[in-house]
Amino acid sequence: MSTSISAKIMSFGGQRVNEINLDEDRQCIIIQCTRDRRRKALDPITGEKGTVNQYIRRQIRDLPLCGKPCFVEIELAQVFTGKNTRRIESCDFVDKGKRFTHRFCRMVSGLCRHMSIQTVSRHLDLRWETTKNMDKSYLMETLPALDPVQLTGLEYIGVDEVARAKGHDYMTVVYDMVSGHLIWVETGRTAEVFSSFLKQLTETTAAGIRAVAMDMGPA
Repeated sequence: MSTSISAKIMSFGGQRVNEINLDEDRQCIIIQCTRDRRRKALDPITGEKGTVNQYIRRQIRDLPLCGKPCFVEIELAQVFTGKNTRRIESCDFVDKGKRFTHRFCRMVSGLCRHMSIQTVSRHLDLRWETTKNMDKSYLMETLPALDPVQLTGLEYIGVDEVARAKGHDYMTVVYDMVSGHLIWVETGRTAEVFSSFLKQLTETTAAGIRAVAMDMGPA
């Protein structure tokens, strides 16, 4: 069984949706796309127009559809710039080398705000490490201040540990006690985790810290 639907509705920029099929063996939805040939082939680094050397097909995972896992087969152009350089064009809804759409990563990170990483990975049939990395990557993109290298002007900071779900998946969180903003978060609650935060600060920022507030837990 197959059907068709507009790529605009599915938000697959640069792609044309050909078929949507149900894979009865895997019990998942397969969306088959081809590249919109009207779209110019651009070098992803320079942005310069090039010629299509060949088309590369990839399968990526998207948000569930009709209650079933959904996979999208897309077609990307390998761009030849005339300088003996060939690169795969960029895609609006998935990063280079990734196997998940941006919105799928947002969904995973959102679920991680309410459930443990292990629960989310089991629910979506993902590896634990994959789920953790997707959540961390999305947090780093949406909260760029969580990068310690970018932090400046710290004087008083607070350190605490939080559990994501009923005592599981502990994380170390660091706050700017003056502004009240969350400035860093990392999986784990050991001394080594907090030390990694301090080591990433610039020398100027680290030297400006006057006091650190934390509980007296063994970690």
